[in-house]
Amino acid sequence: MKSAGMTAELTRAGGKVAVAVAGVDAADLDGLLPGVPFEAADVDSMSPQAWATSDPSAVVVVARTPTDLRRAVTLGGALPAAPMVGVIVVETPPWCDAPGVPLSPGLGRRFLRDVGVSRYGHTGWRVKARFSHPRPAGEVAAAVARSFGGHHLNGYPLPMAGLAGAGLAGWRPGDPNVTFADESGPAPDRSGVQGADLAVRAVRLTEPDSAPAGWADDRIAVVEHATDLTWERFGSPGGYGAVRLAALEPDDVPPVDERSVNPRGFLRTPERPVADLVQHDGRWEVRLDGETLVRLAASGGVTDADVGRLRPLRGLRVSWRPAHTGPVAAAHALAGLAAAGVPLLSERPPVWAARALGRELAARLTAATEQELADDLRREEHSVRLRRLALRGHGATARWRALSARAGIALPPDPTISVIMCTRRPDFVPFALGQIARQRGVELELILTLHGVPASTPQIARAVEEFGRPVTVVEAEASLPFGVVLNQAAARATGSFISKWDDDDWYGPDHLADMMLAHSYSGAELVGAASEFFYLQQIDLTVRREWVAETMSNHVAGGTFVVSRSAFEALGGFRPVARSVDVQFFQDLLCAGGAIYRTHGLGFVARRAARGRHTWQEPVGYFLARAKQQWRGFRPSRLVEWER
Repeated sequence: MKSAGMTAELTRAGGKVAVAVAGVDAADLDGLLPGVPFEAADVDSMSPQAWATSDPSAVVVVARTPTDLRRAVTLGGALPAAPMVGVIVVETPPWCDAPGVPLSPGLGRRFLRDVGVSRYGHTGWRVKARFSHPRPAGEVAAAVARSFGGHHLNGYPLPMAGLAGAGLAGWRPGDPNVTFADESGPAPDRSGVQGADLAVRAVRLTEPDSAPAGWADDRIAVVEHATDLTWERFGSPGGYGAVRLAALEPDDVPPVDERSVNPRGFLRTPERPVADLVQHDGRWEVRLDGETLVRLAASGGVTDADVGRLRPLRGLRVSWRPAHTGPVAAAHALAGLAAAGVPLLSERPPVWAARALGRELAARLTAATEQELADDLRREEHSVRLRRLALRGHGATARWRALSARAGIALPPDPTISVIMCTRRPDFVPFALGQIARQRGVELELILTLHGVPASTPQIARAVEEFGRPVTVVEAEASLPFGVVLNQAAARATGSFISKWDDDDWYGPDHLADMMLAHSYSGAELVGAASEFFYLQQIDLTVRREWVAETMSNHVAGGTFVVSRSAFEALGGFRPVARSVDVQFFQDLLCAGGAIYRTHGLGFVARRAARGRHTWQEPVGYFLARAKQQWRGFRPSRLVEWER
């Protein structure tokens, strides 16, 4: 590894350089910073106390991947301040954005004197910032990490997290607002109140039956995490540790950093076959034809760059031979791969693995065959089902909410969605309300807007009465433009998110839950599905178009998108036009600096009947010419869960 420009400046500056490494072997630093005197610390074993080096001339954070950098952000409060701060990320996946200006507004840009962003090697990045006054290195690392990921905010929803002891950075990746304490506490106060709502503290099981030291802060609920759950500690499956091994739960496994390890970059038509996930020298490795493609960390942690290397593969075959670093590391690795949507094939997992992964995720590992993975559509369906379970069960946000529930900590409810549906066709209302009513995994309300149709129409009144969820009916004059009518509906919405819904299309029961999941891992203000599946009613044919999914985009299917209420209100809603309201809104959002993320389109089928029935009017030939696949009759993806 070479970093000549930064090295020359560090050498000229003189003095001691503090180097924090994440996912990089400290032995490589001599080659990285030749001739530079430095003191190094690994964030994965660092104590949360402030760095021992006082007044360094520079601080450099060296991370193997953006995922690793996010663990350094968690420990950013322990990094010293310096007039020069550098961040080196050795490897990034193909979809990763370039880093931006390394400071947040109001937190020191006025002190910034010089900043440089340049490539490091073929896929890495190097950021160097110089200040008129020493600035906290953690602040710079947090801003760089944020610019990689697409999230405008680094924070997580409540609870406010505490970490007690070393080796816990992966429990709250990318959160610069963590409170730290020693293993026994107490946690420091913030503005006169305790600095955390819930703490995870590190304990070491030096003996199988030993009890950890007590926790000294009774104001803060604490969850213990054993940092040395290795096979050596257990003996072996079935040995003296069998009782503790059998008691493993998902909450014992470090969470997956879903803002970094997620389905982004998924390839629908991979070029390479199924590879093997095996254990070698105590680590998980991915091998194909004798070549090691990826070697995971001893912790089992998966990075975004690891995922990028695996994207060309059709899937992974899992071997459960217990030679890896331990059961927790094994579960951590499988959860991370599943969260990224890597298609996994497995025989029935061992009992301890099934408990640590969770019953549903463990069962899903065995639900596909290699023959099914050879079919692109079946493979993607398996991937989506894996990622749903892994992200909802092992993502960092989900893990902290689960721990809070276990500790009896009251948290705000999940955000609600206001579904806005505007229709001129009373005959479609019962069908559409049935589609909305079967949505699961979300709290929603419906704003049903009748565009020139009276609410007293019998089929409408009956469908509203039988809906079973909160519904508000809005009657709008037939002469009003579509955009005006949609804005009238949005004015009645109370949810944190607004979803636009079509009255004649099919939606899978997890459509809205998938949109919220995509919002959580992408950071985009607006998420939606690709418009892939169309049912051509005139000729009784289903076609599938080819779209790139799981990517930032400038367009999604208009009847699928979910947008944050804050972004919607910032733009003032939809333009008061009769047509193309979706496209106009997308353009406004992108020009304002917002982001659009396109997730999979397997849970949505658009209906195309006779011309004149849709705001987007194209002849049947238009869809046939663009079809990648076609089937006779109504043939949605299995994720729609629809029987005609």
